[in-house]
Amino acid sequence: MMHFIDIMESGKSPYKMATIIPGVVIDCSFGILENGNYNVSMTIQPEQYKQGIDLDYFSCRPFALTTQDGMRIFVHNHKYVRGNHGLNTDAPFQCNVEVKSFKADADDSVWKQSRQRAYIKYDSKAFNAYSSGLMFDYTTGSEDRGFYNAVPLKIAETELLFYHEQLEKDIGCFIIWPKKEIDFEKFQSMVNAIITAYGLLNGFYMLDTIYYFTVKTVAGKSTNSFYYENFKAAIQSGNPILDSGNYADVPENERKLTSAQFNELVNLFFKDQDFHRSGYLLIEAGSLGNTAKAAIGAVALETITKRIFEKTAQDKIITDSSLISGIKHNMKKVLKERKASLTEEQLRLLTVKIDSMNYVPNSNKLIVPFDQLGISLSDEEVECIKSRNSFLHGNLPQNKSTGMTDQELLGVMANRLIMLSAMLLLRSVGYEGRVIDRGITEVIKWRMVMQGQKVYGGNSLRPIAGPDQVEDKE
Repeated sequence: MMHFIDIMESGKSPYKMATIIPGVVIDCSFGILENGNYNVSMTIQPEQYKQGIDLDYFSCRPFALTTQDGMRIFVHNHKYVRGNHGLNTDAPFQCNVEVKSFKADADDSVWKQSRQRAYIKYDSKAFNAYSSGLMFDYTTGSEDRGFYNAVPLKIAETELLFYHEQLEKDIGCFIIWPKKEIDFEKFQSMVNAIITAYGLLNGFYMLDTIYYFTVKTVAGKSTNSFYYENFKAAIQSGNPILDSGNYADVPENERKLTSAQFNELVNLFFKDQDFHRSGYLLIEAGSLGNTAKAAIGAVALETITKRIFEKTAQDKIITDSSLISGIKHNMKKVLKERKASLTEEQLRLLTVKIDSMNYVPNSNKLIVPFDQLGISLSDEEVECIKSRNSFLHGNLPQNKSTGMTDQELLGVMANRLIMLSAMLLLRSVGYEGRVIDRGITEVIKWRMVMQGQKVYGGNSLRPIAGPDQVEDKE
């Protein structure tokens, strides 16, 4: 498969372009650009231009490419990105058409209940897959040399293998391989869940370009096809949630997810779109400045706590309907007795307050899920959670003699909103280890730099069960 991809990307194979204009067939080349899009390069004759082959054609109509050995590529007009051609159309002129996606078929049935795989290339200089927050426990190598690169997964009764390979010096590839036949739409949702779960742990959202391959067998006859898309959505924040380094007093299973826990996280994202979107927001927030990070962290926290609260806690303070009805009746009776001393508006507002008094306040709803999952919060963390509205409006909460500057406080609180949100997700899938307290880590290291001290590696690690820290790294 990778050899086939290399040939595709090289642009060395000659193609012929077929259009919906009768009799118009054009010799062309087709290869990948540095930005991940593919480029169709051709020479257009004046008579072809007059028949309608110009840039407007490619933005409005589909076209197909074929090779001598029978390979076909179909490109929809909505996958057209941009193009250019010469000004003199009275003579043969060069034309380039850039597209972000294409398929090798025009038949969706090829992608129904078929054997499929996904290949995602990445820059191994920017991200080292062997140093991640996931404990891979299988090897695809012929020998067990202690370097593991694969984990088995089971999503909605579908067994898959998720692994990575080094292709060239600076190019790696993640591969997702279902064991049995599957529909493409379902497989694509699984791939997205895996990418987001892995990205949350490592601060690396790998989805830039992706190749899907399918083999459909009917009555003993096999049909092959492939699909390519350049999403340009990769994020390398450099701010993982978990620490893949080596610590003298913190074992690996307290800093990384096991394959079983990762499987649970993937299933959580696959089954619940609110959790999935929140996971992506946390990855994206890691690449932003502290003001934007705090706002996005607040949104993610509210979404995650709301979903957990719905599943684990009562929405009402008093569940006994008779008891709460009696309390409300007595309070309204007092209001009635004081009616003469109140304006109509005051009476209305107080009545509304009494009617809604049994619902848990929003601020409490953000705290309850931590209690439900057995996560103890420090006073500073509780204050951070309660300050979410300030961040959503672009404001910094009042600095109450924290001993930090306003910018240090913003960094700590912004990073903790991300950390606390991620903790809820990780705790939900059984992880009981430690996460990086990035805000405190950055303050400590920056102050050491300012004081001319030697800055050691490692991070302040926050155990999910309680707010103590570990700082020293081997």
